[in-house]
Amino acid sequence: MRAHNCPNCGAALPARMLKNEIAVCEFCGTSFRIPKTLTPEPDMGDLLLGADFSQQTMPGWETVNDDMLSLHKGSPAELRGAFKPQLSSYYLLKSSGFLDNFDVSSTIRFFGGDKEWIRAGYFFRHTSEGGYGVMISAQATYMFGYVAKDEKGELLFYTVMPWTWHIALRPGMNVFNRLRVICNGSGFRIYLNGALASSFQDERFKMGKLYLAAEPSEKSSIEVGFSDLQVREAPKL
Repeated sequence: MRAHNCPNCGAALPARMLKNEIAVCEFCGTSFRIPKTLTPEPDMGDLLLGADFSQQTMPGWETVNDDMLSLHKGSPAELRGAFKPQLSSYYLLKSSGFLDNFDVSSTIRFFGGDKEWIRAGYFFRHTSEGGYGVMISAQATYMFGYVAKDEKGELLFYTVMPWTWHIALRPGMNVFNRLRVICNGSGFRIYLNGALASSFQDERFKMGKLYLAAEPSEKSSIEVGFSDLQVREAPKL
């Protein structure tokens, strides 16, 4: 039996759950009926690009900062990064090609660092000219914004929504949180553990690479893991 995906947050469900008529997602807690045909729900598009974090080679992806990364087999397999304090982001993984419209989701877990300072998430539609970024923290907060060049030609991050607490996020260390971002034209939606947290419109960047990113601070190192990474066709917004 093959895995099915939660229609709410997109997380993979173990095959054993398919034996029951009703399944409960371990990530977002949604209960739903298992369809007999196991076809995708309407709000989840076809899988475009996945990543097997139990293998060194991941077609469609390039690892970044290899000496700081480790792969951990399990259910699901996890890509972990351990990074020293600094003011800027570290990248763990990036898409080999440019992406325009897509639906990306993954599960994020913090293992080490000062929970007051550490965060992780995505940069997307990212090029040398800039792109967008969405982050969650170990304090159950999230934020989003964009990267663009200033008057001197240097890339800076501009906050659209500052750090905001959200009831759907689980605070603390060694807990699972699922971050999903849908990009479709100039429309964007952010889901936290299956709950719609924010939507916004912006036309600055049309396409670019997708990055998994971790942010420590000058005060704290960070250890973070990503699992069950999926890039799917973007549904209509």
